[in-house]
Amino acid sequence: MKTISMLFLAAFTAWAASVVSRDLATRKILNSSIRTGIKLLAAGLAAFGLYTWSGYAGRSQSFLTYGFYGMFFLHLFWSALAGIILWYAEIWPAGDAKFFILVSAALPLVNPYIKNFPGFLFLSLLINIFVAASFWAVGSHIASGFASASPSDFFSEIWADFKERLAGLSAGKNKIGVAVSALNLGFLFLLQQILSMEARGFISRFMSRADLLFFFLFILWDKVGDVFRSRRWVYLSAACYLFYFFLGYFLFRERLWLLFVTAGSNLFRFGLLLFFGRFMLEFLMERKDTRYLSVAELEPGAVLSSKAAREFKANPVFEGLFDDCFKDGLTEEQVAAVREWLKKLPVRDPKVEVVRGRPFALWIFAGAALLLALDRNIVGLLR
Repeated sequence: MKTISMLFLAAFTAWAASVVSRDLATRKILNSSIRTGIKLLAAGLAAFGLYTWSGYAGRSQSFLTYGFYGMFFLHLFWSALAGIILWYAEIWPAGDAKFFILVSAALPLVNPYIKNFPGFLFLSLLINIFVAASFWAVGSHIASGFASASPSDFFSEIWADFKERLAGLSAGKNKIGVAVSALNLGFLFLLQQILSMEARGFISRFMSRADLLFFFLFILWDKVGDVFRSRRWVYLSAACYLFYFFLGYFLFRERLWLLFVTAGSNLFRFGLLLFFGRFMLEFLMERKDTRYLSVAELEPGAVLSSKAAREFKANPVFEGLFDDCFKDGLTEEQVAAVREWLKKLPVRDPKVEVVRGRPFALWIFAGAALLLALDRNIVGLLR
């Protein structure tokens, strides 16, 4: 069985390296490459299946039981769901999401005994990918500042942009929005604590992982953040808080404050993660790759910066055309609408803020390599 794992690892690594190489050169992952990866994964799964059959027939001493395949498809489900969410949340283009799904699915075929398989292996891989990519992006950006002709001017400009971003987040209506979101999110984390302690079976195991809730909320925040600021959710959360304290006083008084304090702690941690990881790190990572396109330069496939995407979504002129602004780039319809809007602006040579596409396949591959080498995510090394 080890021989099959090593052969599969060699073949899959060669395929992944070719995908990474093309992505670095063209910043695109072709569907033909994805189809090749699917065939390779299917061939590896078939080879393991043959060994399993021969093992149950008494012809092999080392083989995977039938239970492994149930766990494999559960892991594949979580990986596919995560990849789709990352695409829908406008974090990755479709090609990177497909590549992630295949790389994640290949991990248990390389090492069937890898930690967190099947339920949370995809999450360990994502942690490795984003932590490694973030450290590299921020580190290289800071290093370029030291290497610039005037490092003091470089860092002064970063600090000024940072303060401007911070001021925008802490402006009047945003303060109210933060308070409302905290109220609603607080009850969500409280519900997570209640279900993890009181529920049984799958629901209890699933809800006991606050990091899963962190992941889905963090990735989907641009899509679901407005929901937590709605007045209807405020009323619902307030009513639920009253209901919780009323019932808790009579039914589980000894755990009432324990659950509440733990939920508050999770809310605080998520708030820090959202602020530094979503708002500030995103700003710093995009800052290096930001450029400005005129009407003539704007073409389908251009990727809007996060700032431009937010502004276009809030602009009533576009009538919801940018509600979904995927990292695959602007469509022809979106480009035509932006060009028409730019021509009507009372400014000379108006431009749109875009970013160069990041070749993320390298970090997906590197994250998987780190996971196989360390058998844990990077954050686990810090504990």
